[in-house]
Amino acid sequence: MVGEVLGKRYKILSKLGSGGMAEVYKAHCQILDRTVAIKVLRPQFASNEEFVERFRREAQAAAGLSHPNIVSIYDVGKDGERYYIVMEYVRGTSLKEAICKSDHLPPQRAARIGWQILAALQHAHENGIVHRDIKPHNVMVTSDERVKVTDFGIARALSASTLTETGTIIGTVNYFSPEQARGDAVETQSDIYSLGVVLYEMLTGAVPFKGESPISIALQHLQTTVTPPTELNPSIPAGLERIVLRALEKSPRRRYQDARQMMRALEPYAFPGNDYDTIHDDIDVDSDTTLTDLATQVLSSPSDLGTDMEETLVRRKPKKRNPRRTVFVTLFLVFALLTLAAGIIIMLPEWLYVEEVRVPDFTGKTLEEAEILASKAHVRLDSPDKRYDETIPPNRVISQRPSPYERVKINSKVTLVVSLGKEIVEVPDLKGMDLRQALLELERLELKPGAQSRDYSDEVGLNQVASQSPAAGAQVEKGAMVEIVLSDGPEPLLVTVQDFTGMSITEAESLLTVSGLVRGRVIDDVREGAQPGVIVSQSPEPGQLVIVGSAVDFVVGKAQDTSSLLDAITPISSLVTIVVPPGTDLQEIKIRINDYYGERDYYVGMHAPGERIEKQINAWGRNMRIRVYIGGVLYRDELIPKG
Repeated sequence: MVGEVLGKRYKILSKLGSGGMAEVYKAHCQILDRTVAIKVLRPQFASNEEFVERFRREAQAAAGLSHPNIVSIYDVGKDGERYYIVMEYVRGTSLKEAICKSDHLPPQRAARIGWQILAALQHAHENGIVHRDIKPHNVMVTSDERVKVTDFGIARALSASTLTETGTIIGTVNYFSPEQARGDAVETQSDIYSLGVVLYEMLTGAVPFKGESPISIALQHLQTTVTPPTELNPSIPAGLERIVLRALEKSPRRRYQDARQMMRALEPYAFPGNDYDTIHDDIDVDSDTTLTDLATQVLSSPSDLGTDMEETLVRRKPKKRNPRRTVFVTLFLVFALLTLAAGIIIMLPEWLYVEEVRVPDFTGKTLEEAEILASKAHVRLDSPDKRYDETIPPNRVISQRPSPYERVKINSKVTLVVSLGKEIVEVPDLKGMDLRQALLELERLELKPGAQSRDYSDEVGLNQVASQSPAAGAQVEKGAMVEIVLSDGPEPLLVTVQDFTGMSITEAESLLTVSGLVRGRVIDDVREGAQPGVIVSQSPEPGQLVIVGSAVDFVVGKAQDTSSLLDAITPISSLVTIVVPPGTDLQEIKIRINDYYGERDYYVGMHAPGERIEKQINAWGRNMRIRVYIGGVLYRDELIPKG
């Protein structure tokens, strides 16, 4: 679509990326003279009413949002069969790229980015919209660290209950909430969970759950306990870890109940040094709540104490209580706490001690061999990272984390980097290119030119690529060879030369015209027993295939005079030099002469391409005709007069 104009105003400049439903382009608004981003619904979905309706709802929902952390929607339209949305063009990189570039982000930066995403979500939730697909790919970060949330492509208005599709899973499996995995109705807490996954990935460089298939990952969201982030990155503050873990609670009721509540929790880590309220909002303390009741609420819901800043509880001034009861309760609590502390002190060393083992060296092993080795060493293999490698064969380990022989706790996870082999590329379509263009295209894709040959072709012009092997579109490794066949143009029309001996030149010319041939040289020669004016020999010879329009030479008998008797004893000679042209391994070389004593083969032999042949030809008469045939095809035809 680059170069096209949508809606008579948006000129497409370049392609920015693709999604499941649409492709995104950078464009220029010719009316307002500004750069915009345009999302165009894929053609295969344009005829599907369900997809078109979802695309239309996206525009209507997102256009109603106006917030500095949300990508603005400028326009919605249709051009022919193309449905499109015009959006704010954000100059920056995606959060996914930022994470990949630095492996993981510093805690303060991660908290600030998360805080801005929550600000965008709070605005959307207040307007009845759940994003449903929060992931780093849908978050843009500008050079001044401004966050822009984009792609409300599968968001739906909470109020549009008639459009609810219970049972339909929409989103990206690595960032699914458990309720999305089950296909249940999705509320605002689903976005909180997805943001918890994003925060986890920002702080550790990895998503909480990995698997071989989307189903296995979805099941982990439903059943598997999250590995604490500090096991992957010990520099994460404990309070920030608790925020992440609370956002990742399986039950929506145990997560933060709205984005603003989680924003307040993140503020001390996003903006250290600022004075923020640390009121714990999750425990409702009324005037009738006793100290024992309050302690029970706190101890029975440890996951509700999600962050450091939520540890301060506001208690209203209690009513007057029975002093004896207050003393009793106080003594009971002190005794309970002392008993608990003693138990912890006694059991703490045993709880903290974990046996250590050495990590094996997995490099060069196959995944199957690595699993056996890991089982023997009492470590666990995490889902492997895979990448292309020019030297390591496929399914072999390139590197590992932790390093070989490093001491770790028993049953610790080890991440392997496994080779996918050489990178696979698609063979380009070279047909119709000249040789230079074809070689440059192969070099661009890091493919090598193979053998070159030539053949006739009716489809492409002379010296253009007529065919190739492997064919265009084939998947091959980088560095593979591509053979090229260059065109010699259309295959010429061939005719069979008939036998003209015994005819006159006039008769021969009539037949030549009918056959599509022309008369060549005519040589008068005295031949014993030959009639004057009658053709005694011809070149090419009868039965030979030649190109239409070729010339045929004739030798015509003439009356003998007394002077011609001298030709029988008059010597004539010539040096013939031949360089065998490219072709088959061995080719037949034939030298045929025609002198006073008639036509005969002077030399016949087999020779290889490139071989040089020199023959001194000795004959009799006033002139000598020399014809050279290579592989049965006339290569040279010379008339040598006596010097």
